[in-house]
Amino acid sequence: MPARRVIETPLCPMTAAATDRGVCLLEFGAPDRLTREQTDLEGLLGEPFRDENHPLLDRLDEELRAYFAGRLSSFTVPLDTPGTDWQRRVWDALLRIPFGRTTTYGRLAEKLGNPGGSRAVGLANGQNRVAILIPCHRVIASDGTLHGYAGGLDRKRALLDHEALHAGANLFTTT
Repeated sequence: MPARRVIETPLCPMTAAATDRGVCLLEFGAPDRLTREQTDLEGLLGEPFRDENHPLLDRLDEELRAYFAGRLSSFTVPLDTPGTDWQRRVWDALLRIPFGRTTTYGRLAEKLGNPGGSRAVGLANGQNRVAILIPCHRVIASDGTLHGYAGGLDRKRALLDHEALHAGANLFTTT
């Protein structure tokens, strides 16, 4: 049964959930989005969430603390992210964007063999249920502006600035 709890981060309290297979949810505080994602996940997983401890949530909490302290650039906690084949392809590509770097929706679409598919990449990005862990914040518009982040553009900017600082990278160095 999926376990759920709130984890404090420098950005805001985040709701996290995990199954025995991996973390399935890490969401900023927007109640409507959180309710929708939890309902979707409960349907996909076939089980309701329970407010309780889980070793993977303890590990996630530790890794988030290390990430925000600048000591961790790559998460190792396993993920359990049900989705369509396209979503999973996009999310896997997001996992390959290096810490402290960015890419564009268009460039990501090209890498996935779908030139002109930047909108489809953006939709899959928006359906990512594990913010920060699957780094959808590292995707920017082709003109270098920040665009489309469910956690809010202020949080996207904060995450990119944090990573740029700790990676010693230019914020808009793209892959």
